[in-house]
Amino acid sequence: VERTKLIEKFSPTLLIAISAGGFLPTRILRNIIKSEIGGKSLPIQTIGLCLYESEKHEIYKTQWISTDKKNDSLAVSLNGQNILIVDEVDETRTTLSYAVNELRKDIEKQKLLSEENNEEWIEPKLGVFVVHNKTIAKRANLPEDLMNNFYFVGENVSGEWIVYPWDALDIHEHTRFAENSNKTNQLTVPSNGNN
Repeated sequence: VERTKLIEKFSPTLLIAISAGGFLPTRILRNIIKSEIGGKSLPIQTIGLCLYESEKHEIYKTQWISTDKKNDSLAVSLNGQNILIVDEVDETRTTLSYAVNELRKDIEKQKLLSEENNEEWIEPKLGVFVVHNKTIAKRANLPEDLMNNFYFVGENVSGEWIVYPWDALDIHEHTRFAENSNKTNQLTVPSNGNN
């Protein structure tokens, strides 16, 4: 996090985990950020997206945060927030692009409602944090302003398949694999291209 200058450049006020890969990175990131900002509250919300591996690479929502302030008293206010979307890996950028575009629509709806109600509106900022960015051709894009200013990466990697500890069915076996792989400086296997 220090290497990415995340807190200096963005200072998130709301974390959004993309399930399921973003769950653990978001929780860990929250602890790090909270320690840097003096233990202030930092809420986490979750969105669920499923990518159909068809020719169209269609995405559908399995879970989404409520942003309907007009009809839902528990809706999340995006007004003035620095919203950081978190996922474990940016491979094709398809799900990240979809998440950003859908959140921008939600922001626009809340902005219009605020204007209707003569409420002050502070434009929210959107950012993205990924543990790993695969330096391969992407199928989708993120807005240029986000990419230039608020796209944060733990590490850039090539196209190998990444084996995360939280994906292991047997953590002891994974640890042995990691220890042996570290001796040869590898903790990845070739990508199957499905993410």
